[in-house]
Amino acid sequence: MATKEELQAREADCSSAADFAALARDVGALDADYARSLLEKAEMQCQMPLDYIATAEAAVALGHVDHAKDLYEQAEDACFESMEFAALGASLARTGSDVDKGREMLEKAAGEASKLNELLTISGYAREALGDEALAAALLAKVEEKAKTLDDYLDLVKTLKAEGADEAAAQFYAKAARYCDDLDATVAYARGYQDLLGDAAGAKKVLEDAETDCQFPKDFAALATGFKELLGDQAKVADLMEQAGEFAMSGEEFLDLARGYWNLLADKDKAVEAFEQALPDTNDKAQLMELAGFIAGQVQAPELARQFYAKAESKMTAAPERLKLAEAVISDTGDKALAGEIYARAAEALTQPNDLMSVAASVADRLGDKATAAQIYRKAMQAMSDLGQYFKLLEAVDEKLGDKAFAREVLASAAGTASGTPELLDVTSRTIRVLDDRDAARPSLAAAEEQVTSVGEMKNVVALVREHYAADAEWVAVVEEKLARREANQAKYAVFQDREKQAVSSVKIMHLADAVMAELDDKFYAKKLLVDAQKKLEDEGWDFSKVRRLVAGVGQHLQDTDWAQRLIKDAAARMQGFAGVASVAESAAQLLPDADTARATVQELLADWGARLDGLADKSAYDYSKLAAVKGRLLGDTEAAAADLDQAATLAETEVKSAGNGSGAPMFAELARVARELGLEDRAQTLLGRARDCCGGSAREARALASRLLEDGFDREQVKQLFGELKGRMADSAQRLGWSESIVDLFGDRAWAGNELAELETQVEDALRPLVRKVRQRRVGRAA
Repeated sequence: MATKEELQAREADCSSAADFAALARDVGALDADYARSLLEKAEMQCQMPLDYIATAEAAVALGHVDHAKDLYEQAEDACFESMEFAALGASLARTGSDVDKGREMLEKAAGEASKLNELLTISGYAREALGDEALAAALLAKVEEKAKTLDDYLDLVKTLKAEGADEAAAQFYAKAARYCDDLDATVAYARGYQDLLGDAAGAKKVLEDAETDCQFPKDFAALATGFKELLGDQAKVADLMEQAGEFAMSGEEFLDLARGYWNLLADKDKAVEAFEQALPDTNDKAQLMELAGFIAGQVQAPELARQFYAKAESKMTAAPERLKLAEAVISDTGDKALAGEIYARAAEALTQPNDLMSVAASVADRLGDKATAAQIYRKAMQAMSDLGQYFKLLEAVDEKLGDKAFAREVLASAAGTASGTPELLDVTSRTIRVLDDRDAARPSLAAAEEQVTSVGEMKNVVALVREHYAADAEWVAVVEEKLARREANQAKYAVFQDREKQAVSSVKIMHLADAVMAELDDKFYAKKLLVDAQKKLEDEGWDFSKVRRLVAGVGQHLQDTDWAQRLIKDAAARMQGFAGVASVAESAAQLLPDADTARATVQELLADWGARLDGLADKSAYDYSKLAAVKGRLLGDTEAAAADLDQAATLAETEVKSAGNGSGAPMFAELARVARELGLEDRAQTLLGRARDCCGGSAREARALASRLLEDGFDREQVKQLFGELKGRMADSAQRLGWSESIVDLFGDRAWAGNELAELETQVEDALRPLVRKVRQRRVGRAA
């Protein structure tokens, strides 16, 4: 027994109510007063129900019943959770302070408990504190009812073992066998026997009984894992894997077999054989990659790994996938040759510059193959059109390859793409930095000088000339003079820049460009404005009248044939009818700066329209006559126009046959007009004859035809002759009378009209003769 002095020394180590309460109980037999003081210190430390319970139990042990009762009441006041009430009830029953109340608290806590470990704890309280085996058994049954998984039983066993209930733990765990749904669960169940219950024999029996449940290789492998890890029985492992091999049929089953051979037996030959049999049925590229890495890194079978990598590659289309594959090949097998083949196939399939540059960078970094990387970078360069991409390529070529000659080519392409002073200055700076060649940088700096649009840009040009070409005194003097002149005109530029801010429409911006050229003759500033006008025009909604004005500005101020031609072709593509296309073609002829390009563009636009016409089912003679007229007017191409006119005549004949002669006269008259304008007189005469022949037996049709021909500018005498030829086509006396009257209206020839009416008067029936005589008197004077 410890002495009082030894117990007093323990007090310094006390830090909780439970510590002081335990010490008080140990001191009680030696010094009641000291024990009471320790009990008081314990009470001062109390905060939670368990603190009060430990102190109350010490008070009961020391015979301080009233003090214990007070402490129990404080514990009850502090309780909130069911398990706190359960602990209090168990203590009341255990110490005999109030057994009935203790039972009541335990039963209430049991009714509220939902977790398995809570029910187990309360069951233990019932058995230990109340000695009530029936209540304890009922609570254990409730525990069993709530246990739904193997993990639940494993947790129960851990709890029961911790409470010293080894027999109950074993009994409960035996019931968990029904949750062994597969071989993995069975092995986990066997592991519980060994790890938690220390029952190796039980674990072995579970594994042996499960052998008859094996149906697939993964089942045999899982069970073999149990025999290996739990029992160390390698002979049984080998036996099970041999059986597994007999059941393998599909690709997935051969994979399970291969993993088992390797992981359980370290049998490389059998693992490789099984992996080979699995390959034909394995198609998921992620799985193929994973298996290839495992085979290469763990099994050490690089040739087989290459087959898996090759099949994975056959499933890939995206560049990042192929890059990842090549990196995996290098990491897993160190086979740079195979990785190089993968990189080459990726580069061959790709077209986007950024993707190609990624491949080239990997080839340079991972393979150290600068020659191949350069080839891929060149392919990327061929697909570029953006200055930023050229700069990205320049940095890569300089950093990865250190190839100055190649860098020079990239800079040349970048300079050709750069537009405007800022971009050209960027090209200049990069040329000097990468190549350290001021002669090579001079052209881009000179171009930047020519395209200056503001004082700020001119200052930047002067700064670079001074910095890198100070020895060229003449150039320095020129750019400084330009800067001074621009600064002197800054007031005008400021005015234009203010006007630019207020120009809110494409038309106003184009007006401003005209003014800039008139006052400053600054085509680069004008170009900026015209670019802005084009963007604004698209925002406003497409309008050809505005586009035509833009084409005029581009051609007149910039002499930029390519830009103007692009605008013209875009406009033509938007037109739905020939009137629009003809208007665009006429604009091309008038506004494109280069005459040869203008003619070629008009030819192309009209040829495209002709091709569209040829493909239409409902085309008419008028469509081709319009095309012929425009070709003649804009191109002077009589031969091509004549071919279109012939096509129109052919269609006209078809339409006359389909609809009758009535529609033919005006149609052939129009074709004759076009032929005459083209200088095709013979064709014009032939077509006039067809117009005459299509004219029906009415005076109205004859008059309409003659009137149209006169309006179209045909020779008056020629039309009179044609009209006279229509006399014999009049259907009856009434139509003949109308035809005769029309001579005066069309030609003002009263003598001819009088002769025709006099003749008609002698030929008509008696009933009509007075009418003819009256008309003759009214139209040509007194009858002879």
